[in-house]
Amino acid sequence: MKRQTIHLLCFLATYVFAFPSLAITSEPNDSQQTKWADSVVETDEEGPGILIIPMKGQMTTDIRAELYEGLVDRIKAADPDLIIIEMLSHDRKNNFAYLMGYPNGNGEQEDFNQFNDDDIVHIANVFYQELNKFPQAIWVQDSSGASTVLALSWPTMYMSDSAFLRATTQAAGFMNIDAEDTFGKIRAFATVHSKVIAEYGGRGHALVRAFIDPDISLSGTWKEQKVEWEEGTNGDLVIDSGVDDMPNLAAITATELDISKGIVSSIGDILLAQGIRGTYHIVGKDITAEIIKNSEDWRKKLVKAHDYWNDALQFEQWAGLGEERKNRLGELRCLKSLLNILEKSSPVETRMKRPFRPGVTIPYLKQRIKGIEELLEDMKNGNQGGRGGGGGGRGGGGRG
Repeated sequence: MKRQTIHLLCFLATYVFAFPSLAITSEPNDSQQTKWADSVVETDEEGPGILIIPMKGQMTTDIRAELYEGLVDRIKAADPDLIIIEMLSHDRKNNFAYLMGYPNGNGEQEDFNQFNDDDIVHIANVFYQELNKFPQAIWVQDSSGASTVLALSWPTMYMSDSAFLRATTQAAGFMNIDAEDTFGKIRAFATVHSKVIAEYGGRGHALVRAFIDPDISLSGTWKEQKVEWEEGTNGDLVIDSGVDDMPNLAAITATELDISKGIVSSIGDILLAQGIRGTYHIVGKDITAEIIKNSEDWRKKLVKAHDYWNDALQFEQWAGLGEERKNRLGELRCLKSLLNILEKSSPVETRMKRPFRPGVTIPYLKQRIKGIEELLEDMKNGNQGGRGGGGGGRGGGGRG
């Protein structure tokens, strides 16, 4: 076959003919809705048990390994016939908005996805190893960067018609290294997690790596009904020409290339695609609810954490203007309350320690609290203003 750059409509006719039910991207008419409703119906107890695992929000805070690891035993007890992971984690619509810090309709810059390769692999481990006896499918409603890489760890993927699989340069810090003797080693280390994800998802390593390495090219060749991916541009379909050209695949393209199994608009669509007909029921509703509530709870704590930090800074300022002991005590109370939140909430701790936002870490708080306590002790013993409160306040990063 003559090598060609991928066209959005290639193989579409074959796709629609083979999978007409999964190729619907427009709103169904009344007869279609009746057909779907007659095919699969939710009940209280009848039919296969379906567990919904939401993965919605920011990677490493809303979506983090610690959360899912703590639910493994309860998921096993729920004994679902199918686990459906709902992925909605899109921190940006384009790289320009990300680099410029524009909300772009998807939240402030602080809500952009963070890339933690260890956490991505640990989440994948939970589902691939500890929960591997349960059939699973991921429904990508939208994804960007780290969430795209995580989504690729599931062999069975479905996508909403407006969803994308977006690449990221966040793992590519190695691009700033000039020394040729160390560049290759650091690059290999920074992208090694892509091999694990590819293995879990039954996907070509070249495909997964292309989503995190901006300089490699990617092409594929059809072998019967599968695409074999390779680094380079020698395949029939060139997806990524390399040199900063990274994959950003729409749902229709991902489905044509067998990365996604089909385009869906509801849980019912996924069940039909998985061969489930008639009735089904939802299990583990408390698990689903707890995951949703977890995001709500830590975000409320984050607001309190920022309040405590800002109040501490205010007390520190006032201490320099008079009534030092009273204001140092106020600063101490705020810092201890902040420390208590950070030690009990890893998402809040993750967000607060980001450089300059405000860049506060647990070790820094402990050091500062100790300095204020020593200062208060000196003041009690008549040595006024001896230590200055353990170091000043407002700068960002470096508080570690």
